[in-house]
Amino acid sequence: MDYKKCSVCAAVAATQLLSGCGTTDQASISVDDSSPDWQLIWQDEFSGQQLDLTKWSFEVNCAGGGNNERQCYTNRAENAAVANGVLTITAIKENFAGPAAQDDSPDYHPELTVSREFTSARLRTKGKGDWTYGRFEIRAKLPSGQGCWPAIWMLPTEWRYGGWASSGEIDIMEAVNLGTITDDVTAVGQTEQRVHGTLHYGRQAPGNVYSGTSYKANDFKPTEQFHLYALEWEKGEIRWYVDDVHYATQTEQGWYSQFQTADGVWQQAKGAAPFDQSFHLLLNLAVGGHWPENVNEKGVDVEHWPRQMVVDYVRVYQCSAQTADGTGCGTKSSMAKQVSGIQPPALPTF
Repeated sequence: MDYKKCSVCAAVAATQLLSGCGTTDQASISVDDSSPDWQLIWQDEFSGQQLDLTKWSFEVNCAGGGNNERQCYTNRAENAAVANGVLTITAIKENFAGPAAQDDSPDYHPELTVSREFTSARLRTKGKGDWTYGRFEIRAKLPSGQGCWPAIWMLPTEWRYGGWASSGEIDIMEAVNLGTITDDVTAVGQTEQRVHGTLHYGRQAPGNVYSGTSYKANDFKPTEQFHLYALEWEKGEIRWYVDDVHYATQTEQGWYSQFQTADGVWQQAKGAAPFDQSFHLLLNLAVGGHWPENVNEKGVDVEHWPRQMVVDYVRVYQCSAQTADGTGCGTKSSMAKQVSGIQPPALPTF
């Protein structure tokens, strides 16, 4: 795919869907060679023989991801390796012990350990790749199986508005239990093929909320083929894409951030908060947890392991328009679902 994405699409006839610069439906195609391009500013093509630690860090813990997940995350080559031009994250069924708390948690003490029945890997760019606004592309092939939970997502680097989820979370792609019997009422008798794009926001847990939607298509085979998962983020608007099909949009009218000041007074952050600060990327393959174990065939299939998520590349783009709010290069379709989000509750007055 060309790194100067939008200019190479300008010559596509108006009777076709654009590919390679987001997706725009036929009614809104506009050919303009002077429009700004998405410019590549960060990438990992996984072309070496080991993970580039100037771009990624391993998380090492058995904390359960806040979701009662069943894996320990390690920094072992068995769980995350680069070879033949791809990154492979492997979940293995094996007994393993590690730190009971998240690495950067105040409760983290390496000597306090817990045992789990699976191992896997969770990688992040925190402090090595942190961005506000842009286009994020990840080409990946996903694992199948009950209990598999691959995720491509983003967390805030500074947590400006407080703990999760008052400072937000952006899920570019999540999927659970792919290939199992679906619980999608529109696809009775078929296998699970949906991927999800979601925002988490609101107040610090347990006052957190979320909104999003899923994507599926007749020719979409996320466990058999590589697909391109992308997100375009500008001030006040976030859009989701699969193979350059724009399938969902959320705006600041449907998200919010509420937090307590040091003296206990509740405040609502202004403007596009919490999605107006630097976020970093995460790639991981979780096993089990509250979500996958309570849908589809339920629980975790303990028979068919290891499972793998394979990533071809990760690319981050900035709009060449050099606008402070990240606008100018967005590619939009009127066919995309407008996710309404959740309105903020009244602030407590006590």
